[in-house]
Amino acid sequence: MTWLLRLYPAPWRRRYGAEVAGMIADRRFSFRVAIDLIAGAIDVWLHPSATLAAAAAAEPRRQERNTNAKEKTMLSRLARFDCAAALGPNVTRTDQWKANAVTLGGTIVLSLLWVSAHVRTGDNAFIDGLSPMAFIAPMLFGLRYTSLKERPASVQAVFIGGFTLLMAAFFLAVGWIAAQL
Repeated sequence: MTWLLRLYPAPWRRRYGAEVAGMIADRRFSFRVAIDLIAGAIDVWLHPSATLAAAAAAEPRRQERNTNAKEKTMLSRLARFDCAAALGPNVTRTDQWKANAVTLGGTIVLSLLWVSAHVRTGDNAFIDGLSPMAFIAPMLFGLRYTSLKERPASVQAVFIGGFTLLMAAFFLAVGWIAAQL
């Protein structure tokens, strides 16, 4: 999973890449860790001033004075990442219910919309190709209550919106290929 570290900005990778790679080197692939790494990369890109690497690149002298405070902040983030990877974020039973309700309710609503579109358009490969989105989109949105719970709203929006668009594009491409056959 260390290949996911390429998603991070170069200054961050130079400063923290080896540490994080060491933390995840012995782990087998896990969706929870992958989600955390991707969300972390989005967070670093959206909020670069929160990392020591960005501060060091912007103001080397100021960084020297504040190294201890910033170092403690980043190390605590890495420690939380390590704990989150092993145990998951602080997800309550209520959070689990919210995620399940969003996934189930969203799947029902989007499935009904898909069936309606399918009935109206007939056997359309593009509409049929989007059928998995009835489950995937709500499941991704449900992550905001579990795996993405402790991330800023901007990171959640980019992660959920980005993956939803990516998956929709993939399934539309599958529909296009099916239409060509």
